[in-house]
Amino acid sequence: MDARCPECEKVARLDDDITVVKCPHCNFEADYDSYLEIMKDQVINMSFEYIPDRPGI
Repeated sequence: MDARCPECEKVARLDDDITVVKCPHCNFEADYDSYLEIMKDQVINMSFEYIPDRPGI
């Protein structure tokens, strides 16, 4: 299964047992639980940096 690499943002691979995420492009590797935490932190950071494009607000 494919996953998004948190370091280079290219396609990483999730093994069939859903235990390890590996990126062949930048050699990122993490167990699945750690990967989820990393991605969760990135989403939280993106939401704090979001500035809506609404005139008049």
